[in-house]
Amino acid sequence: MKGRGLVFLILGVVLFVSSGPVAGWVSGTGAIDISRSVVDRINEFEHHTTLAGDGSLEMGRPGRGSPDLERGVSPRTFSLSYTGEVPLVGVKRIEKGSSLDGGKITIQEAFSAHQMEKVETTSMGSQLVGTDTKLSFNGTYITTSKSHQIFASDISSQRVFTGNFDIQQQITFGGLADRTPSLALAVLPQDCFAEVGALVTRSYRVANVGKVPIQGLVLVDSRVGTVPLDKSSLNPGEVASAVASFAVGDEHLPGPLKDTVRVTGSDFQGKTAIASAAANVNLISSRGLSLEVIPQQECAEAGEVVAFIYQIENVGDFLIEVLHLNDSIGGPLAINATLMPKESLNLTREGILPETDISVPPSNHVSISGVDSMGDAVFFYSEVVLQAC
Repeated sequence: MKGRGLVFLILGVVLFVSSGPVAGWVSGTGAIDISRSVVDRINEFEHHTTLAGDGSLEMGRPGRGSPDLERGVSPRTFSLSYTGEVPLVGVKRIEKGSSLDGGKITIQEAFSAHQMEKVETTSMGSQLVGTDTKLSFNGTYITTSKSHQIFASDISSQRVFTGNFDIQQQITFGGLADRTPSLALAVLPQDCFAEVGALVTRSYRVANVGKVPIQGLVLVDSRVGTVPLDKSSLNPGEVASAVASFAVGDEHLPGPLKDTVRVTGSDFQGKTAIASAAANVNLISSRGLSLEVIPQQECAEAGEVVAFIYQIENVGDFLIEVLHLNDSIGGPLAINATLMPKESLNLTREGILPETDISVPPSNHVSISGVDSMGDAVFFYSEVVLQAC
């Protein structure tokens, strides 16, 4: 038997070409007896291969694959060509992970063929385990693959072919190492306006966006406290919900109320998942101020100069001073004026209409605030929606 390249193959000599630091090419005719076993306990990885036959053989790994740095995967391509009266018998097993830590992947291959042409790429990384095979053969070819993720999923597959076949198949399992629990939290409304004395109702939705079940869910709203969810545990993809309400009082003026919501949970190994969201309430007090916004044009386009008349009135029983106006077009403005009860003033402002999403009509958000003679803050909010020209 003859050989070339970095490795020469003779009867009884072990050759490994599908993984590890060895690379090379073998070509020749004669008896074949190859085996290789790699067990990496630190990375929970095993690779076992055997080949036996008597015929013409060419095989090897002509070059290293290019590492896929984004996925942390280093693919390696292996090719084999065989013809012989005695069939070439081969067995390969790849294992990644461990049942003890909740997940294990196994890919096995066995064949017995008088003729075979094979090109296979094996990918092994933290987030991907799999093989991509192109195969032509005359004989029997068997593949089995299994993926076990505790409390999540079990996948198994087996294929058997006997005869003359051309096969192209891909076996891929991802996310074995990505077993960190993950939650997503949404709070509605995230921003809203409410008058003093009104009841604000919030809806909460918690989703398991990870790949492992999560238990012991606890949702806490800084304004309300602990909010019971309709589910205390979630499988991947499931959603839990809750509703809570609170009243807005004079003590909350002038606002806004800026709250935080947080949900926590853990997987069955005790790993913690946390998600947070913000929820704000802008307060409207009709106790002392009233505001009417009058646009000076019926429609406007982004970038256009627009004008508004602001009619501000003291509708309370105490004088109001330290007036401040703020609108989304012109910005903040301090008003050097004092309003007696039932007194009003008109103010005209111009500004440039900002760019907005084409699906959102142009609008102006306006607020007026002040302090009455009792030292209490008063506030009023108004919004005007314009038509796009």
